[in-house]
Amino acid sequence: MNFLRAFGEQIGILTPAEHISPEAAVGKQSAQSGAYFGTAIPHCCFYCSWCGSEILLPHDSLGYAFGGPMIRKIETRSIGTVCTACGHAGAYSLFRGCPGYDTRHKFVETLAKGRTLLLDWLPCIEDSCVFPLPFFVVFDDEFTQANLKERAAQWIWTEVTCSVSHVVWPPAWLSESASYRGALDLNLTRVAVRREQQAR
Repeated sequence: MNFLRAFGEQIGILTPAEHISPEAAVGKQSAQSGAYFGTAIPHCCFYCSWCGSEILLPHDSLGYAFGGPMIRKIETRSIGTVCTACGHAGAYSLFRGCPGYDTRHKFVETLAKGRTLLLDWLPCIEDSCVFPLPFFVVFDDEFTQANLKERAAQWIWTEVTCSVSHVVWPPAWLSESASYRGALDLNLTRVAVRREQQAR
């Protein structure tokens, strides 16, 4: 498929002004149509396993986890995220046969909303497992790192699994008194990502 040839390629589209966030707007607003010339980027489109709602995450913000080996910034078969509609945390994948895979999951081109960051690498119940689950969230004006612990405590963490189907523990920092230490932006260079992962 042509779409899979270049995940980093950005494609310009015309978008009605009411459907584009200010941070995603690029260029000038058309005086005649009232539309911005926005920039659509490849997103992973997952469907919530519990309520069926769409979960859209920019592929570059996931470190191109489901891209070819040469462009990946992280190596994983599944990623974790939360459905903002029902509050269920879950594992999702675009790789057939991996936990969280669904034939409905796909790549789509759409405008980015908020900022998608790597929240944590979640370990599973199996001490010998070397496949922690990278967990991503989308921060916006209402959901920030300042209120993260309050929101995350209300999410439903049951049935989250790592990429080899072991049950994943909820984040340890949920029960800690200290504030959350900060999420990681995978749009950084490979070297910066590796350093950040080693520091954790």
